[in-house]
Amino acid sequence: MADDRAVRVHLAPQLMRDHDLAGGLAVVIDVLRASTTIVHALAAGCVAVRPCLEVEEARALVGPANKTLLAGERAGKPVPGFDLGNSPQEFTAARCKNATLVFTTTNGTRAFLKAAAADRLLVGAFVNFSAVCEQILHDARPLHIVCAGQHGQPALEDTLLAGALVDFLCDTAEVALNDSARLAWDSFENHGRFLREALELSEAGRHLKSLGYRDDILAAAQVDKFALVPELRREPLRIELGAVGIVKSHWPK
Repeated sequence: MADDRAVRVHLAPQLMRDHDLAGGLAVVIDVLRASTTIVHALAAGCVAVRPCLEVEEARALVGPANKTLLAGERAGKPVPGFDLGNSPQEFTAARCKNATLVFTTTNGTRAFLKAAAADRLLVGAFVNFSAVCEQILHDARPLHIVCAGQHGQPALEDTLLAGALVDFLCDTAEVALNDSARLAWDSFENHGRFLREALELSEAGRHLKSLGYRDDILAAAQVDKFALVPELRREPLRIELGAVGIVKSHWPK
């Protein structure tokens, strides 16, 4: 119907154009691991996350006057000389309190920067699923769920979370879905009940296990661990703590 809310899933940033997001609300997803890590970092006390495309760009943002942490990965491994990698559980209160995190990853931070053309941008993960659900339900703008994917290709773990968000909206509102949203929804219907197993089965999950990071997969599968939603701010471009709190869990029983 003409009055139904548009809900669009983009299975990889390369599959969308910048102007597609104009006037809309974007939720950017990189389950393994950037969006999961950002939620952990802000929950642990980071005041902001500065996403960067390149390693040298990240190094250049480190200032002498403020507490700054350099974090990120390439090919799943920590960047040499950085303070932290991209493992969510590295981001403890002892490391993060009152720090600005300068962050660069292979896929996730690129997706955040490409989706910055949206009017409003939120960071989504399974660990803050219900908090994100409540934000997207009460913001009437067209919704774009942007999956970071894997090297320009769709990723199972991101597609599953996109499908879970679509499933929630279809139960609570009248929506008009694009084909990628329907594909994501179908994927969630088939695999979402076995979340940890599905994440381990994914290409990114298998790669992380080969590097010894299985605990990161388990951390990413902890639905509703946090009741907070990171949100993009501008001038300078940064991700900060946005909404906090949930009314109830929206994860399917």
